[in-house]
Order: sequence, then C-alpha cells, then structure tokens
Amino acid sequence: MEINELLSGKNIVMIVSGSISAYRTPDIVRDLKRSGARIRVVLTDSATQIIGKETMEWASEEPIITNLTGNMEHISLFDGDRSNTILLVCPSTYNMIGKFAGGIADDTASTIFANALGTGIRTVIVPAMHMEMYESPILQENIVRLKGFGVDFVSPRVEDGKAKIMWSEEIIDTIVRRGNNSRTILIISGKSEVSIDPVRSLTNRSSGYTGVCIAREAYRDGYGRIIYVGNSEHRIPYYCEFIKCEQTDDYYRIVEESIRDQKIDLIAIPAALSDFTVEKSEKKIRSEKSVNLVMKPREKLVDKMEGVMKKFNLNIPIIRFKLTDRNYVPENSDRVTVVNLVQERPFGISRNKYIIYDGEKKLMEKEMEKEELASILIKIGDGIIEKR
Repeated sequence: MEINELLSGKNIVMIVSGSISAYRTPDIVRDLKRSGARIRVVLTDSATQIIGKETMEWASEEPIITNLTGNMEHISLFDGDRSNTILLVCPSTYNMIGKFAGGIADDTASTIFANALGTGIRTVIVPAMHMEMYESPILQENIVRLKGFGVDFVSPRVEDGKAKIMWSEEIIDTIVRRGNNSRTILIISGKSEVSIDPVRSLTNRSSGYTGVCIAREAYRDGYGRIIYVGNSEHRIPYYCEFIKCEQTDDYYRIVEESIRDQKIDLIAIPAALSDFTVEKSEKKIRSEKSVNLVMKPREKLVDKMEGVMKKFNLNIPIIRFKLTDRNYVPENSDRVTVVNLVQERPFGISRNKYIIYDGEKKLMEKEMEKEELASILIKIGDGIIEKR
C-alpha cells in the first residue's frame, strides 16, 4: 500500500481479538501508519496466542496494552482530541461482538469499548470468523443493535466459506468516511471489447483504475450506493455494486437499464468504450490471408444516456472523460468533461495531466495522481447536485 495522508492527525486505538485473522494485523497496522495515523494496540489474551506483543510493538512503534492498570487505560486512551480519535476493533470475533452488544464489560477489550461508546468515540468493527457464525441470526441481530448505537462495520470478504478480515484499503475508507447520505453514483469504467469473430476482439489498454479511485472517493464522501459497471485490473472495493461488463454492446444495455430503473444522482464515465462497430464473423476468421475490417462510427454512450434521460424526464449530472490532445474544443453543454492529455504521458500510469471543463468553462489544468483527480471530481459532482 502506498504512503498517503488519509489518516493524518488521527489517533487509533486498535483492539485485536483472538480470531485467527489476527496474524494479518501487523500489516494492517503498518498500512494505517503509512496513511498518517498514530496507533495504540490492545491485545486480548487469546490474541497473544496468535500474534506476539513484540511484533505489534514493532508494527505500531508504541507500547502494547494487554491489561488495565492503575493508569486507567480505558479512560486515558481517549484523552485529548476525541473528534480525531477512533476505536478500531480488528479483527472482531463472534464472542466479542456479542459482549459489546450485551453491554458486558468484564475484560480489558470490552471495558475499553464500553467507555468509548459512552464518551462518543467513533467506533469501527471488522468481523472475521467462519461463515456459518457470521450468518448466525444472533450475530446479525447484534450487529444491527450496535449499528443503532452509531457503530460502523466493515463487512468481511467472503472466501473459501469463511468471512475473512477485509483489506486495509476498505478499513481505511470506512475510517475516513464522511457521514452516510442517500446519494447514488453510477460509474462506468474499464476497457471494452468489440468482437470480430467468436475468438477475437478489438479492445484497448484501459486498466479501470480511475473508476476504482472515483468509487473509493465517493464512498469516503458518504455516498450510500456506488454502482460500478465495467471491469478493472485493480480490485474493486467490496462496497460497490459491481456489474461486470466487457462487450461494448453490453455497456450500452446495462447503463440504459440502470438510468431507467435506478435513482441515480451522479454519473462518471472514465470507461474507454469503443467508438466503432465491426461486422462480426460467425466463424473464426482464417489466418492464411489478409482481412480488411470495416469500422463504422457508433453513437457515443454519453449521447445515448442523454437520450434516455430526456425520454424519462431525468436530469442527472454527467462527468465524462475524453482521451485527446490540446486541440480539443470544449462543448456548449451541461457536461463536466475531463480531458486526458495522453500524448503528454504514456498510457496506463497513475499520474497524468488533465484539463477539466464545465461546459465551455475551463475549471483547471493540472498534473496529478488519479486519487487527487477523483477527489476533485466528487467535489464538483457534489456541488452540481446541491445546486439542482
């Protein structure tokens, strides 16, 4: 994970329970520190049987707490700026969530939680256990109860029949999340394919990373639903409603259905969709001789979307991307256009030079990382939504 300042100024008290997933916590602590946080680790007795105190001291660069002493750690840990203090329970077992929900405070971890809840400290819980235990109606009822007290949960990643501890990036996204609103963003991202025969297709080198960055920033901004249509070489966050799509025709169909059937507040289109159609051969094209492909221009996706919105009397802000050069002439429209000056940088890198237009008005020109671009675009989108 790259160094960033997402958690700069944050003080995190991290309770580590006896889930076998505790073996991953040194890496998570290091990732939290790389994001700018100061970490104090609390190990339960069962956690010390999985991960050693010395390892966690190395990871956090702070003394480890295993028991409450006369220093009253359950209180002193939350002294200072409480608005920038977070209690992170990672990983949390079935038993620990049950204790928290039942108001039991009979050990170090549960006493620290009880005090954090009573003093209004933001709390984030990261469950990890066997899937059968996670799906238990008792556990789910306890999660609902704790959410009612303002506790946030990071859903586990489901693999091999187990509810495994979530990746560091999603944990950090949840920690920095700014509230929870009812807005929905539709992100169309990734490469597209146009089939020329049953085994071959025309495509491009888009990685989908810009779409992933926009999804992460929308989640941090509090968006309630993030619909991601397309694909990516990068991991798509768990909180996205992911609709996998590769064929250009499928993009058009799924996007039209989403606009028609869902309440969308903002659309972002960093996808590299084909501007052409090709007549597909029903059989594999033989390779013994040359073949001429006729590429016919097709309707732009953004024009198709505006036609659908007009049909259903919708007015959804659109942020589109255009891969071009400095000869681009901005259009007189309501669209926000991000011009990607690909000629000035090689394709497929995280940093590039962009020009952002609101209709014909140039808002900015800057070389930046895609993460910064995503943050700027979500702020622009929020501003447009609020004006409407």
